[in-house]
Amino acid sequence: MKKLIFLLAVAIAVASCGSVSQTPTLKNSATYSKGAAAMVVTPMQADLQMVSAKKINYYLEVGENVRAGGLDNVIATAVKEALDVYGGDVLLGLETQMSYNSEGKIMSINITGFPAKYVNFRPATDLPPVAPEKAEAKSGGPGLPIFGKK
Repeated sequence: MKKLIFLLAVAIAVASCGSVSQTPTLKNSATYSKGAAAMVVTPMQADLQMVSAKKINYYLEVGENVRAGGLDNVIATAVKEALDVYGGDVLLGLETQMSYNSEGKIMSINITGFPAKYVNFRPATDLPPVAPEKAEAKSGGPGLPIFGKK
């Protein structure tokens, strides 16, 4: 009986040591309420200030974990890493060039553009604050008039 309990305990201990896979997910604060919280969208404006008048060039060899997210993920990763190196919030005049292997997988990406930062944030004077319609707030669905739906 003691042997059986010991073997059962060892089996449970070994099984609990399995790897756990986590997928990173980016959510904004409005996502957590699923539209149930009352919210008002206040349109904002900002100016762009160029970090450098010189066009930057950034090369990235694409790993399998980035490639698995698709083309948009490859481009977004390259832009993020370029902005980490050169500074800025956005790349103006973004140009991309990808190289593929014989299987059609993206192996590398080269991006160019002008890094710029958002400055002078202020409420938009020509757009009023917008609240979602009651049915949309309950369902958490889109439909704010600012995005073209009324």
